[in-house]
Amino acid sequence: MDKKTPLYLALAFTILIWGNSFVLVKVAIDDGASPIMIAMARFIIASSIFGVFLLIKRPRLPDRADLPTFLLLAFIGVGIYYIFQYYGVEFAGPSISAILVTLLCPVIVFLLSRYKLGERISTQQKLGLLISAVGSYFVITDGSLQFVSNRTVILGGIFGVVCAVFWAWYTFEGKRLMRKYDPISSTAYITLLGTAMLAPIAVADYGFSGSTIAFPPSFLLAAAYLGILCTVGGYVLWFKALTGLTASATGATLYFEPVVTVVFAYIILGDVIGWFAAMGGFLVLIGVVWISRG
Repeated sequence: MDKKTPLYLALAFTILIWGNSFVLVKVAIDDGASPIMIAMARFIIASSIFGVFLLIKRPRLPDRADLPTFLLLAFIGVGIYYIFQYYGVEFAGPSISAILVTLLCPVIVFLLSRYKLGERISTQQKLGLLISAVGSYFVITDGSLQFVSNRTVILGGIFGVVCAVFWAWYTFEGKRLMRKYDPISSTAYITLLGTAMLAPIAVADYGFSGSTIAFPPSFLLAAAYLGILCTVGGYVLWFKALTGLTASATGATLYFEPVVTVVFAYIILGDVIGWFAAMGGFLVLIGVVWISRG
């Protein structure tokens, strides 16, 4: 077995749980939960788990020179990232949010890799990007432009674009940091710092909304799923993969995520997948294969 095979399997599992997260967030929001409170609950759970890990393992603390990078990753990866993402899910829906975040992020990662890390992008990889972009368009729109006239959807789309930029930046800077620190310990520190940054925003949200904020059972389910699987499991596997794979190859796997989201949206929410969307999902898979083989 190739030594990189376990890393690709870890990425596949990560994309599976991340893809379903958009749908569970939408379910909780539809039941009355606040997007900010969902993010806060997610990282309270994740920080509790990572806090126990740090107390038991007592890994090395970040060097003073690296503190700015840790703070940056905490801010763009936790502190404000999920506020944009979850409001994007509320305004544009899980499928549109997933497609914008995951479609644009690999493109930005590829560009950062090319100009900062010196990673070359072959002609075949560029063609794979194009095929995946076309397929992703059909997945999200089902061949229609009617969604453009909806201002709420446009706002949610803008939030998705912001998330894509943040996650690409997070991935790029994280790869550099993981060359020096253990992925699990680094993710733990980033999560704790990001939770501290998110807390004041959650307090302000609760104080502003007051009794209108709801905590339905779906909120608790989403918080547990997001905190344990998506954050603790997903982030650790993501950074672990970054230590053995190029940033370009890792970012390209995000093209699977919108397909997962569309499937779970159909299963859980009853969203119907049209023929254009199904064709788009197939094109996304072809594009990813071309990128990986390139």
